[in-house]
Amino acid sequence: MTRRTAALLLALVVTGGLVGSAEARTNDRKKPIVFVHGLSRDSASNCASTWNDMKRKFRDWGHTGSFTTVAYYKGDTNCSHWISHHGRHSRHHASGHDGNHTADTSIRHLGYHLAWTIWNHHSRHGRKVDVVAHSMGGLVTRYALAQVQRAHRHFPRRLLVEDVVTLGTPHGGSRWFAVCGRLQCGQMRAGSDFLVWLERNAWEPDGKGGTDWSTLGSDDDNWVAADRASGTARDRDPEHDYIGSCHKVWYLPSNDIEHGDFLHDTSKRISADVYRLNCRSGSWVEDLTSHWPVRRADLAVTFGNR
Repeated sequence: MTRRTAALLLALVVTGGLVGSAEARTNDRKKPIVFVHGLSRDSASNCASTWNDMKRKFRDWGHTGSFTTVAYYKGDTNCSHWISHHGRHSRHHASGHDGNHTADTSIRHLGYHLAWTIWNHHSRHGRKVDVVAHSMGGLVTRYALAQVQRAHRHFPRRLLVEDVVTLGTPHGGSRWFAVCGRLQCGQMRAGSDFLVWLERNAWEPDGKGGTDWSTLGSDDDNWVAADRASGTARDRDPEHDYIGSCHKVWYLPSNDIEHGDFLHDTSKRISADVYRLNCRSGSWVEDLTSHWPVRRADLAVTFGNR
């Protein structure tokens, strides 16, 4: 059985009503959402300029749950929660600390802190959350869920994460010129030990009750190629995927979506040109009347069939 087939069977089990009613899918805009930013080579990210456009439109479109923007770099600003307060700095691939985390801190270590953040704020209280992650933030999230699912002794015993949307995340590696000499850049290089580990051990990691993954990439992304971000080989062959996400969206060049545009293109028009895959159908289709990234993220965290 291929990984692709296994992921499909798992999705059918989870969505087919075979899980307990306490873990039934919630198709609404009431859940809390955790926003995880990406790499900053100077170890400083501004959560307001990163996420405010998306948060504002999510509210306009009816989201009522709490929004959490997480900080993990020493220079992060305008974020609502520090993941550094959860877990221990000395545990699980601790490295690259200079008063707090830097771009030389292992992505594995950030995933450890993120897992404890979601546990302490939400999962321990029985609350499901969704995650929207940009760029490297998607790898941090993927690693966190994978180690919890693997019952790693340094991680929480469960996470209740119903949906994850990744935007321009290098599941298959970043472009060659994105290498910056920092540890995190090296971990995101195609073929790195870290990405190989994810492909082998975090194919489609699930929180308790199942997690629905959506991965978005763009041909015009100047840091992460569309196939590497959407999580499929360039020929869209499901036997050569980089992640078993149930929903893959590949924005075509006509859209002119660069790496940062995933966060700020808030159009509600249904006019984007994409290839997309839904794991329930198992095939790629060309769609010239699709949703733009922020709206696509909204629908992905709201409905299991988007």
